[in-house]
Amino acid sequence: MDAAALTGRIEALEKKVKAQEKELTVLKDIEAIKKLQKAYGYYVEHMMYQEIVDCFADSPDVRLDWLEGKYLGKAGVKKYFEFMKVSPPDFMHQVMQIAGIVDIDPNGKTAKGRWYAFGGIFVPRGDSIRRSFVSGIYEMCYIKEKGIWKILSIKWVIPYAVRLAGEWAMPEDVNRPYIKGEFRGPKPDIPIDLNDGRYLSGYIFPFHYNHPVTGKPTSEAEKNERLFEQKGIQR
Repeated sequence: MDAAALTGRIEALEKKVKAQEKELTVLKDIEAIKKLQKAYGYYVEHMMYQEIVDCFADSPDVRLDWLEGKYLGKAGVKKYFEFMKVSPPDFMHQVMQIAGIVDIDPNGKTAKGRWYAFGGIFVPRGDSIRRSFVSGIYEMCYIKEKGIWKILSIKWVIPYAVRLAGEWAMPEDVNRPYIKGEFRGPKPDIPIDLNDGRYLSGYIFPFHYNHPVTGKPTSEAEKNERLFEQKGIQR
């Protein structure tokens, strides 16, 4: 093999190694994000305040887009979870982080994720305990700060829930306390938007990713628009 051919072969191998290193970095980032998300779920189970807060970035773009409204910045995260900082021993908010889909953005510094959060919630109310199952969806944004992945934002919806003493409740029932302003926790920085669709049966929480086979955007926007028209919601 002459020198030119050897040089070309070496360059091809170097290029292949760099591509594999990039792929390995993406896979490691995805695994780190999955661990972060699952750890967050374990901390929320018992409202472990400091551990929850430490999952979030220091960026001013941090936000909780909850059904109650939006809480902004890390200060907003602290304000919200301060509400349950000292939870009673019989409190449990066990929402399992499952079916996660994580996509690393091309810049390698931010990422998006979608997760089901399904589980049981047990909240003491005087001499009784309110018990329910909840089925929710998280649309997440993440950011890498100083080499560590952290939560940048959470957008949350509850498509279905059920009280253990009752039947399945649809979004209009589950979200009624927020719609009527009966939430007992801290006031959000931005009030709820009743026209964003999350409070309607049949609403499809927008996906952050295209179809994995066709690469095309999915049809939830079209379906949601028909729902808004049926409900008389102006967009």
